[in-house]
Amino acid sequence: MKSFTFLFFSILLTISTTIRAHEFWLEASSFYQEIDRTTEITLNVGQQMDGQLLPNIPAWYRHFDVITGDGLKPVDGELGRDPAGYLNIKTPGIYAIGYESTKKSVDLEPEKFTTYLQKEGLEKIINRRNELNESNKNGLEIYYRNVKALIKVGDKTEFNFYNYDFNYPLNINPLQNPYELTEGDELRVQLTFKQKPAANLLLHAKIKNKLDFEFSIRTDAQGYATVPLQYKGVWLLHTVEMIRSEQQGIDWESYWGSVTFEIR
Repeated sequence: MKSFTFLFFSILLTISTTIRAHEFWLEASSFYQEIDRTTEITLNVGQQMDGQLLPNIPAWYRHFDVITGDGLKPVDGELGRDPAGYLNIKTPGIYAIGYESTKKSVDLEPEKFTTYLQKEGLEKIINRRNELNESNKNGLEIYYRNVKALIKVGDKTEFNFYNYDFNYPLNINPLQNPYELTEGDELRVQLTFKQKPAANLLLHAKIKNKLDFEFSIRTDAQGYATVPLQYKGVWLLHTVEMIRSEQQGIDWESYWGSVTFEIR
C-alpha cells in the first residue's frame, strides 16, 4: 500500500511539473494490429512525443472508451498500472479510443503564462489579459484533456470509426481515413469546440522519433485544416482552446485536444 501511495503522489508531481510541456496523447503498442490480439494503450505526457507514461487512475478521467460495433465500451485496465489500458478486438476495422480527463489546475507566473500562450497560438488570451489589466498577474487555470487514438485491426474494414466524435468539448476529427493514406498525401481535419466549428486554432503536428519535424497551421472559419503527411510514422495532431472561466477563484479554462494514428 505504501508503494502505491508513493507512486500516486509521484505521478501527481510529474503531471504538475510537465504541464509546461503541453502535449498529452494516447499511444497504441501497435497501431496496425492483428485480429484477436492484445493492444496496449498508454497515456503519455511530454514533449515531441517523448515523455512520461501515466498509470490508470480512474479519478483522473471521466471517460476512457473504445467505440466498437456494439457501441462505446470502457477500455480494460487495472488500477495504478501502466500501460493504462488494453484492447482485444475480434472484428477487422478502424477503431477510435477516447480519453477525457477530469479537471486539473495550474498557477503559472505571468512570464511563463504568456510564453505558454504564445507557443499555443492563444494571442487572443494575451490581448484579453491586457484589456483586463492582468498581464502582470499569475495565470490561474483549470484544464481538461480530450484525446483519442485511431488504430487499424486486421486487413479488412468491417467497422470504420476514423471520424468518430466522442462529443468531448474539444475534438480533432479526421475527414479522411488515415489508414487509406500514405506518405506524401494530405489529411483534412475539422476541429470543433463544444460541437461548433473551432476557428483560428493553432493545430500542431508531430511525428514520433522525428525530433526535427514540426508543422503548425491555423484552422479556417469553419474549423478546417489540411496537414501534409510528408513522412511515414506515428503522427500526433494537437491543439489548445482557452476561454474565460466562470468558476470562483479561477481565471481561465483550457481544453487540450489530440489525435494519434500511423501512416505507412
